[in-house]
Amino acid sequence: MSEDIGFIGIGNMGFGMAGNVRRKMPSSATLHVYDISKDACQRFVDEFSSFGPVSIADSSKEVAEKSHTVISMVPMGLHARAVYLDNQNGVIAAKGDPDRLFLECSTIDVATAKDIGHQIAAAKAGIYVDTPVSGGIAGAAAGRLSFMCGRPRGPTDDPVSKRVFDIVCWMGMPEKVYFCGELGTGLVNKIANNYVAICNTTVMAEAMAFGIRHGVDKRTLYECIAASSGDSWVLRNNHVVPGVIPNSPSSNGFKLTFAPKMSVKDVSLGIDAAQEVDIYPSMGKAAVSLYQKAAEDPRTAALDQSVVWLLINDELDSLGPKINGS
Repeated sequence: MSEDIGFIGIGNMGFGMAGNVRRKMPSSATLHVYDISKDACQRFVDEFSSFGPVSIADSSKEVAEKSHTVISMVPMGLHARAVYLDNQNGVIAAKGDPDRLFLECSTIDVATAKDIGHQIAAAKAGIYVDTPVSGGIAGAAAGRLSFMCGRPRGPTDDPVSKRVFDIVCWMGMPEKVYFCGELGTGLVNKIANNYVAICNTTVMAEAMAFGIRHGVDKRTLYECIAASSGDSWVLRNNHVVPGVIPNSPSSNGFKLTFAPKMSVKDVSLGIDAAQEVDIYPSMGKAAVSLYQKAAEDPRTAALDQSVVWLLINDELDSLGPKINGS
C-alpha cells in the first residue's frame, strides 16, 4: 500500500495543515500538493521539503492517482465540486481505487458533501468523509485543530475511522476528534459551531458598545462578562474591542484572520441548514446582514470579521478611504 498522501488547497488554512502532514507522515513518502496558485505550492515546497519529498501536481486528478489518502481544504462548495467531480481534471477522473480515502476538511453545505460522497462511491473512486475543522489559521499552523467527522463509528470499531483518526491527528488534537454520524454530520456540527461563534461575535459587539457608551470602562466590562454567564471562547480570544485582548485581531488593526465574506458564507450555511428542517434562523438573519455590509465595504472587506465593531459604532471613518489589512 502506498504511503503517499495528497493535499488539495494550500491556502490560509491548508498551508499549515499540509505542513503538519509533511512533518509527521513517513519521511520516505511523498506529499503531493495542488492549488490553483502555483506560487503557494512553491512556497510550500520551499518551506517543508526538508521534512520529506513534496511534489507539485497539475490537477486534483493527478493528486488522486498518486495518493492513497487525499485531504482537501477549499473555500466553498463549488470549489469542492470542481476538485472532486470535474470529469477531466477532478478526483473522479482518476483511476478508481475503492480503498483510497478522501478527507474533506472544507466548510461547505451538507447537500454538496453528500452528493460528492455518493458520486465518489458510485464511481468506486474511494471513500469520502466530511472532516471539517475548527481552530483557525493559528490552530492549523500549530497542529491544534478540532475535527468533526462524518462517520458513524469511532476508530476502535471501524477500520476506516481508524485511518481517518490517524491522519487527522497529524493536524489536530486527538482529544478533539469527534465521530458524529453518517456522511454530512461532521458538517452539520461544524456549521452549527460557526453559526454560534459568528452570532456570538455580533452580540458581544453590541453589548460592549452600549456598555461603553453608558460609561463603563471596556476592560471592566470585559472582566465582568468573562466572570459571569456571558463568558465564551469568542469573548476571550477574538474580542471585538481594540485593546481588550492584546493578541486579538481588533487590537492589531483588525488584521485578517477570518474575512467578513467568510462569515457571510458560514452564517448563510447555518441559515440554510435551519430552514431545511423548519427552524427560523432569526439570529443568523440579523448577523448576516451586518457581515454583508462589512464584506461589501472596501474599507473593511480585507480586514478581520471582528471589524463589525466599527460598523456597530459608526466608526468606519477612522479607517480612512483605503485599507489593505496590514
